[in-house]
Amino acid sequence: MILVLLLLCVGFAIVVSQSLIRRFGFKNLTYELAFSEQEAFEGDTVTLTETICSRKLLPLPWVKAELTTHSSLLFATKQSAVSEETRFVSSFFCVMPYRKITRHWKVTCTRRGMFTVDHAVIVINDLFGAQELSRRLPEAHAELTVLPGRRHSEIPDAFPRQIMGDIIRRRMLIPDRMCFSGIRPYTDGDPVRDICWSASARTEQPMVRQFQETASPTVTVVLSMESRETDRETVSDTGSFENAVRLCAACLNTAAGMRIPVRLCANTDVNDAPAETPFRSGTDALYPMLRLLAAISYGISGRTTDLLKEIRQKDSSSAIILITVHPAADLLLAADRDPAMTVISLRPLSDHEHRPNVRHIALIQEERNPES
Repeated sequence: MILVLLLLCVGFAIVVSQSLIRRFGFKNLTYELAFSEQEAFEGDTVTLTETICSRKLLPLPWVKAELTTHSSLLFATKQSAVSEETRFVSSFFCVMPYRKITRHWKVTCTRRGMFTVDHAVIVINDLFGAQELSRRLPEAHAELTVLPGRRHSEIPDAFPRQIMGDIIRRRMLIPDRMCFSGIRPYTDGDPVRDICWSASARTEQPMVRQFQETASPTVTVVLSMESRETDRETVSDTGSFENAVRLCAACLNTAAGMRIPVRLCANTDVNDAPAETPFRSGTDALYPMLRLLAAISYGISGRTTDLLKEIRQKDSSSAIILITVHPAADLLLAADRDPAMTVISLRPLSDHEHRPNVRHIALIQEERNPES
């Protein structure tokens, strides 16, 4: 008789527990995700914070949170599984009434890109493990932009010489008073301060100094998406292409440090728009271009040679630095025809071949201070 009463009590407790879980399990239960940083560089470690809060009397003895993210975000613990390029992360909680639990994950960024931690699924169970309910929380997600890693290389030696100093323009719009070009007769409208009194005395007529219009040199950094001769719609050698992206970031960083107006172009699309930026200068302008590099995928929208022709049609004076994994014959021919173009290749040319506008550069990863 006692055993029967005990079984009845256990059965009643199970039924009541299941009923309470079904009715109040997800009520007043919130779950949030947040990264400690919105942007990071390759190799950096950021913190992903999970926050689960229960504002009800019903205890939740077993709560499981299942997250989905990219495999290149490396979690410090072993509570994750990887399938191709997807990482599944699971965490478990025991939530008491009116309690808030915060859990921190150390996440290492192993590759550049735009990443999200989303597809959060909350699974709850009763005390006896007989009732299991799950619910997807689309509002629980966190975003992280991983910028290309910083690298040391011989980038200043690869910059063409014509970008050093000022460029003399043909038009006279705003003359540069530091660029003196000669003496000419005075005409109505010339400022009195430009009169050269010694030349006027020798010629016995008013003479004025003439100046040229100058402009700062500009650089267009072009990232070639073709990693092999057969690449047409997508990049095949992704590992080498990632090194090209890092080299591109090093060029942009060097140009920004030298205060040279620079822009970035690539023969691909980002958000259904051509991957390009306007000319910018200074360190504050570096990050928009690095964000574009982070957003570039492996799709190819056209040939690199077509992009070079388009750039030259719009701007005939800008220096071009072409970064490529595969120095194809058409790219080398374009460099031979354009003295203002420099090709930086990750793969060296053959031993017997030498081209003045083609350089081979090996990258060295920058050692970062963990406390920085």
